[in-house]
Amino acid sequence: MKLGSIEPREPGPLRLACEAATVALVVAAFLWPFRLYGFDFVDEGTQLAQMERVAAGQRPYLDFETGYTPGYFALGAALLDASDGTLVGIRTFGVLWQSVLVAGLWATLRAWSGVRTATAVAFLYVAFLLPVSLRAGAPFNIPYPGWVAGPLALAVQVLVARVSARRCRWRSGLIAACGFAAGLAFSLKPNVGLLTLAGATLGLLPTWSLSSAVNRALAAGIRILAVLATGVLLAPGFGEGYGFALFAPVVLAAARARPLFEEGDPGWRHLVLLSGGFGCVVLPWLLPLAGELGAVGVLRSVLLLDGGVVAAYLLPFPAPALSTILLALGAIAAYLARGHARLLPWVVVVTLAGATILGFPAGPRLSAENAILWLGTIVLLLGFAEHDVHEEALRDRAVLLFLAIFALQLFPRPDSYHVSMGGPPLALGAGLVWRSYVRRWQAEQGGETSVVRWASTAALALTVLLAVVRAAPAWIPVATGSVVDVGLGPRAPVGMVEGFEDRHRSVVRLVAEIRSRTEHGEPIFAFPDAAALGYLAARPQPGYYLYFVPGRPDEAGERRAIADLKAAEPSLAITCPPRVEAFADAPVYFSRLGDEVARAYAPVADVDGCTVWARRSASE
Repeated sequence: MKLGSIEPREPGPLRLACEAATVALVVAAFLWPFRLYGFDFVDEGTQLAQMERVAAGQRPYLDFETGYTPGYFALGAALLDASDGTLVGIRTFGVLWQSVLVAGLWATLRAWSGVRTATAVAFLYVAFLLPVSLRAGAPFNIPYPGWVAGPLALAVQVLVARVSARRCRWRSGLIAACGFAAGLAFSLKPNVGLLTLAGATLGLLPTWSLSSAVNRALAAGIRILAVLATGVLLAPGFGEGYGFALFAPVVLAAARARPLFEEGDPGWRHLVLLSGGFGCVVLPWLLPLAGELGAVGVLRSVLLLDGGVVAAYLLPFPAPALSTILLALGAIAAYLARGHARLLPWVVVVTLAGATILGFPAGPRLSAENAILWLGTIVLLLGFAEHDVHEEALRDRAVLLFLAIFALQLFPRPDSYHVSMGGPPLALGAGLVWRSYVRRWQAEQGGETSVVRWASTAALALTVLLAVVRAAPAWIPVATGSVVDVGLGPRAPVGMVEGFEDRHRSVVRLVAEIRSRTEHGEPIFAFPDAAALGYLAARPQPGYYLYFVPGRPDEAGERRAIADLKAAEPSLAITCPPRVEAFADAPVYFSRLGDEVARAYAPVADVDGCTVWARRSASE
């Protein structure tokens, strides 16, 4: 089947399953060499330390501070237990999970858009959204909950699109499944779960009955609420570029998300099914937690509505003014090009190239990443330029309505990691928008002419070439065995290509110093972003806080950390220069905690700028 054929024939279930299994095996073969490659000291180390505390019987929110929900830690703790406390189980799960995800994305686009679109999107996704680096390792294998929650959001997006088909069977069951999957996502990462639920609600609105005044009023209220809630969420970042990048698509989505047919579904039934599916997953763990934290505690600790996360982590959306104008002009050009879909490739190329070139002073790699950050906005603006209401267009509209809400997960940190973790719904939307314009071009040409076939082949070949050029330089050295053990110990049996392992040498020396001065299982204290040391050395870290971003914890949290330190009296403390920009001001912000360390401990060693402190005796 050719890319963008006007009447695609979906492959049979058995054939599609076999093809998807083949894709999963190919992706797994590509990712497997990076299963135990590299180690992220700050984020991965902190999360492993938290998972270890859950495996030991402690509870998130109650025994230690976190922004992630209990399902994430339950999964991580189970994987740790399965591999005797090492990261092998988590890393293996990551490779297999990503392989299944890409296969599912490919299978969906294969059925809806054709084999070439599906193949192109799969190549681009693996090469650019699951990047690997000889120096940095394999970010897709850092156990962020977003890597697991993102595919659940994709599953909901696909189900919402299925329900939007007017001939859909088992509508009630599929809608309840949407709520259930959103509940699973919430149990891993709260913002992803809530955005998934909200995106499903907005995506289903066009299927509601237009003849019911109650439906129309309810739909109007939800559309207005979507705009208002998004405005409130993004308010701290409107001056940082979020207004056009994330808010404008939601406004367009609200304008498109209106009931379209006289004979549709009752809206209240959708809301009941969604909330019921969501609640049956979330309430069993949230209600007991609320009983211990209280309502205010849930709002602050679980839903993170105290503003602390935004204040601590807010980054500007990388959008130079000229680039923003160019993107707007590109969307307008696409709208005016209705009936001239051959202009679409030029709109996409000029928009992406312009956004990249205008940001070039920041460097080619960063400029390219900034251009990718705008991909969601481009896809949504181009997609909402379509006004068709036939069945296939309704399915595509549901995908985009969902994506407009889900894209808000980029706030408040629009970085490459969050683009990648939110990539599955974006990749599906991009593939369908591209397909819809290609089919319009086919219609203008009177069918799949030789020009269309040549362009399809050339586009696929260029995509594969770009993906290979992006991925091969890192994959070949690792896959051919030029990897040496880093020396982090049995808990992290990771390696790196020779010459790149030196970046972990200071960590190796610190772990050796800790082991030489403490017994197995003896507690230590690490500051501000060095929780990995406790995990690697098998030395627990007492206290409610494991990392110290200025403002998170706040001054009250600092006082609690000092009290915990006094109560636990660990024999060793380690203070290191912050390794991540978000922690840069931690030594100044938490000066009282630093003063307490200096009062109760004496420096006994210096390892590459990190100070090892031993607890003073009572007589000192």
